[in-house]
Amino acid sequence: MLIDLHAKTSRSKGVSLSAAEVAEKAKAAGLDAVAFCETLSTSHSSESLEACKNAGIQGFVGVEIPTTTGVVIGFVPEVGPFLLSEEWRQLTEVVTPSVEQVVELFESHNGVVVASRPYDLSIPHAMGDRIFEINGIKGVEVFTSGLKTLQADFALEAAAFLSLPTLAGSAGQNVGDFATLFENEITTQSELVDAIKAGQFWAVHIGATEQKREQRREDRPERNDRDRKGGGGGGRDRRNGKDRGPDRKDSRRRRN
Repeated sequence: MLIDLHAKTSRSKGVSLSAAEVAEKAKAAGLDAVAFCETLSTSHSSESLEACKNAGIQGFVGVEIPTTTGVVIGFVPEVGPFLLSEEWRQLTEVVTPSVEQVVELFESHNGVVVASRPYDLSIPHAMGDRIFEINGIKGVEVFTSGLKTLQADFALEAAAFLSLPTLAGSAGQNVGDFATLFENEITTQSELVDAIKAGQFWAVHIGATEQKREQRREDRPERNDRDRKGGGGGGRDRRNGKDRGPDRKDSRRRRN
């Protein structure tokens, strides 16, 4: 099942699309569902879900929350008061929360949190390599609109080292180009949260043309090595320069 796991509408800064337009574009592109994850906004979630229903696709809701260490996306099992009344704002009204605070709040509501484009340098206080020090996130967004190739590569490598699954979404542009592949059909918000917790999903860049490895490495900046645990997935091991596995158009890794 293909889901745009990071859709946005004009309720988020810099986006001009309505919920109906996002849903229609996703349907036309062959996606099965859309998860609307506006920046600090969930009070109009019912309208977004109705737009998906009218377009004939499944609809889900999350929320994008800027933190002191980059941006995360949170999901809970029910589209109820926590989202519709924006009860999560207890964290964001006065100060910018830490990732750990967001994780703690969403887990207290049986929810789940994923990292959004950790190496996107346009984000204030981007997560970057600090992702290796953060506990509690259940996935890493690696493909989305506006993300540069090297930034996506670094996110893929981080996810592989941390043995975390990868996700993708349009983030308000190029709807249909980025999606997250789930193993099983998902029809409810609760099933979506359970599937994210289970970790059986993979980021997909639909229609992407693979670049040659040499071209992708030409302008790769120098980065400090660190001893990292984890593994799997494609890309290169920065510690010894050896290939970890074949590049793929999606980010699926072999699982035992």
